Amino acid sequence: MIRIDCRNISGDPAKSEQVRLAHDCLVKNGYAILDHVFPEDQIRALNREFHDQYAKYKQDRELDDTVKVGDRRFLVPIELSGGFGDPSLYANPLVVALVRETLEEDAIIEAYGAIVSLSGSAEQHTHRDSPLLFSNQISPLLPAHALTFGIPLLEMNELHGTTALFPRSHRWIHFDDKAASPQAPVVPIGSCIIWDFRLYHRGLPNRSDQPRPLLYATYARRWYQDPHNFSKATQRRLSFDPVFFERLSDDRLRLFDHVDPSRRLFSHDEDSHAGPSPADES
Repeated sequence: MIRIDCRNISGDPAKSEQVRLAHDCLVKNGYAILDHVFPEDQIRALNREFHDQYAKYKQDRELDDTVKVGDRRFLVPIELSGGFGDPSLYANPLVVALVRETLEEDAIIEAYGAIVSLSGSAEQHTHRDSPLLFSNQISPLLPAHALTFGIPLLEMNELHGTTALFPRSHRWIHFDDKAASPQAPVVPIGSCIIWDFRLYHRGLPNRSDQPRPLLYATYARRWYQDPHNFSKATQRRLSFDPVFFERLSDDRLRLFDHVDPSRRLFSHDEDSHAGPSPADES
């Protein structure tokens, strides 16, 4: 398993050896593990913030804005505010350079949230993050149309659980458990993982006594919207406060170019937690 050390990058990340290696891994294997991307103290602080601000998501039941994605495992919304609104997370220069190299220059952040594996969660079913674009032989030959980027707020390991990945399965039409053995990487605090939306994977059991949140962002080509994981009208793909867009540089604003401009200008007396609905995006 190739791991890419992302320390000591100087100059333009887009021209770095790390981005070249990560892109090569994504194309060939369907995933890449990036080590030493974030300060460990920053991620530990995010874990504390999650437990303080999102405590309601630590219960074993589906809420209006969550979806159950396995035993004691839920997809939950995270607002782009506080520590979670830090651009170094969702617009990390190294990660954005990799995303644009793999997708295209106008790639967007299609969704932002967390997968929360509660204590005692069982092994998840093997799945792709969304169905293939087409049902014929061409789908595995196409370049990626979306990527899942995951930042563990608690180390991914045998105790807390990790994500088992099937290398090169983004090139399969159907799942074949005889074609490849899953890889179950340890992903320390400060490291992260990114995979092709087509890659087969599954979450492994959380045998610890605490929830394991995996912060995620879905990066996608400008025209793509995930049709699978947001089936409820009460779910939010993106959640932001009224002044969020005012703080963004032009380059970061490009990541939200699909959001209806009217959603960037709503007044403070509107619901500050409302994100764009499917009808708001094209």
